[in-house]
Amino acid sequence: MSTKKKIVILTMHTSFGGIERLVATLADMLSQDYAVTIIANYGNSSDEAFSYPKNVSIKYLLPKLPEIISLKKLLKQKNPGAIIREFNRRHKLNSARRHALKNALKDLDTDIIITERAFYSSAVNKYCKNQDILKIATDHNHHQSNKKYIKELISSVRNFDSLVVATPELRDFYKTKIKDTKCVLIPNPLSHIPTKKTTFANRNLISAGRLSPEKGFIDLINVMETVQDELPETKLFLLGDGPEKSAIQTEIKRLNLEKSIVMPGFVRHEDIAPYFYDSSLFILTSHTEAFGLVLTEAMSYGLPCVAFDSASGARAQITPQTGVLIKDRNQDKMAHAIIDLLRSPQTLKTYQKQIAKNINAFSKSVVLQDWKKILESQKLHISF
Repeated sequence: MSTKKKIVILTMHTSFGGIERLVATLADMLSQDYAVTIIANYGNSSDEAFSYPKNVSIKYLLPKLPEIISLKKLLKQKNPGAIIREFNRRHKLNSARRHALKNALKDLDTDIIITERAFYSSAVNKYCKNQDILKIATDHNHHQSNKKYIKELISSVRNFDSLVVATPELRDFYKTKIKDTKCVLIPNPLSHIPTKKTTFANRNLISAGRLSPEKGFIDLINVMETVQDELPETKLFLLGDGPEKSAIQTEIKRLNLEKSIVMPGFVRHEDIAPYFYDSSLFILTSHTEAFGLVLTEAMSYGLPCVAFDSASGARAQITPQTGVLIKDRNQDKMAHAIIDLLRSPQTLKTYQKQIAKNINAFSKSVVLQDWKKILESQKLHISF
């Protein structure tokens, strides 16, 4: 009887978040054929926002996810003492994180390690001295032409065997910039693909994600005002929680849209289906989105999508046959594209048929085969 290869996935925490959800799905998918351990920098079992198979082991290095304190706010307050205290706090947190990672990585017993951001890839290079471990980095953000981000990512994957990205755009960007590390395109997998699809019975919209500025939800509220003028029966389900919640609610009240926009807060993955089935379109207003797993999930329920093309994930997933991309973040054009589609059920059904042909590419069984191609590759011994 052969022993399963051991895989360690190195991540920040297991609480709410797109990356964290992806890690949970990846662990579930890989646990069929590998012995999977998740090493999380922060947290404990009570923080786990997603379900994990019983055969996936989760280890926590530090007990608590640090509180996020905005330096911009502190600078606006012009409080030098508070700024100094925050810098000291961050220094202590980073020291504790580095020490915990060093201890976890220096004698790591695994065949394969997968990292989910550049910080952890750099830590592996620094502290993990076992040259026989197959090292795979993943990147879940779009660089947005940020030279510092690009440089840090490229540096972090030095000595790694593969860098996995989720869109052709990112693959084409990085493959000429990393020398001895192979850049591999693997789409983010869906945890499941429902057989039942939305019927377009209701002219409702849905959007979901962390309520933070980069998601562009304030723009979505303004788009909804125009939609309401033409289609007053339409509702928007805005799912999620985050630091911009209060600002979004203020904008909703300012535009008198309280009866038209439903904000149920964070909705667990297993409870989200009724919102998809009660909607006819998914709307993505993100300024940046490297992939946008929630976009793929919406499509798995048969929902066509309307999105601003500023998000690379939207550009990668939405075609003229499955939805509409809006250039230049033009809110008026997005609103009227939504109105036209809601008034044309036949167009929605045509989009849905094409989506059904494409969606299987994101199934766990298909994506697993892509992963196995690099997980079963031979470790390259390269001298630097």
